Amino acid sequence: MLTNFRRPRTERMRGGGAYVEQRTNSWAALVGFLLGRGYSAPAIAEALADGTSDATVRKMAQRWGLPAWGRKADGFIVIPMKLRDRATIASRAAQEGLGQEEYCRQFLVAGARERGTFRSVVKEGLDL
Repeated sequence: MLTNFRRPRTERMRGGGAYVEQRTNSWAALVGFLLGRGYSAPAIAEALADGTSDATVRKMAQRWGLPAWGRKADGFIVIPMKLRDRATIASRAAQEGLGQEEYCRQFLVAGARERGTFRSVVKEGLDL
């Protein structure tokens, strides 16, 4: 699922071999980054693939004081896009009197309701 992320080293010898640090700062940074992107705790635990449980991820987020992402039934979609496309969306949203997120949410939900909507909006061969 998250194959495009480089997994950080999670063990490092400290103090000339006096002890082994189990969780490095890069590991914690990756967890924080994925939490900020809206990934669920089970998805983060699966991406780490080092035996970390989803309960550990949730507890870390709570201890760090990170905001909880909505209700358990909520989901988040993170879409990378060009700055120009984002500016276009911002201007269209402002014309409708909506924020960018709400404009995109309404557009995606309305476009996904009927099967033929995608082809009527997105032209064949259009390079986005």
